[in-house]
Amino acid sequence: MTKRAAGKVQYRYHFVMNARSKHHDGETGLVPHRLDFGATAPFIDATLFGFLLLQDQPPVEQYGRANPDARRAIFALSETIGQVGIRVRDSGAGKKADFRHEDLRLYTAEEIWMFDLAIDALAMLTTGGGLHDGVRMQALDHLKMADEHSRDGHWKRALRHVGDGPEVFRVLRAHVPHRATR
Repeated sequence: MTKRAAGKVQYRYHFVMNARSKHHDGETGLVPHRLDFGATAPFIDATLFGFLLLQDQPPVEQYGRANPDARRAIFALSETIGQVGIRVRDSGAGKKADFRHEDLRLYTAEEIWMFDLAIDALAMLTTGGGLHDGVRMQALDHLKMADEHSRDGHWKRALRHVGDGPEVFRVLRAHVPHRATR
């Protein structure tokens, strides 16, 4: 990652961390307030930043009120994938990997399945309609950054290997449509 790109990520991280203070864990947000996921794998950062961007938006808040179980499941999913990213970041293993092309072998098949579900949930919320153009474009940028890793052969093999995924997120998986892939 270039120094300029790292500066942008750091700025974006601190801006979003300050902006999300109105959300309390589990009440209205999509990402736990206490989750310090900065400097994790780019696809994790992009997904969680996308959720943070969207959680204040009226159509997403309306979705959360209409589907409280799904919103709580997305909250739990974001906490889980954030913790996975933190685990890899803090282990030092992620420092050896090329940050632009994160070594997916650092993650289990179940973790990759959860990342894929989170990206699908981000896609659903981003494309569901009602967002202002600027917010939608920013969310689409986060979605594109997150989605670029899902084309990797290791990612696809992991999804085939894990099947239905962790039981705790199967109801959410049934609710969230699969995004179109290129």
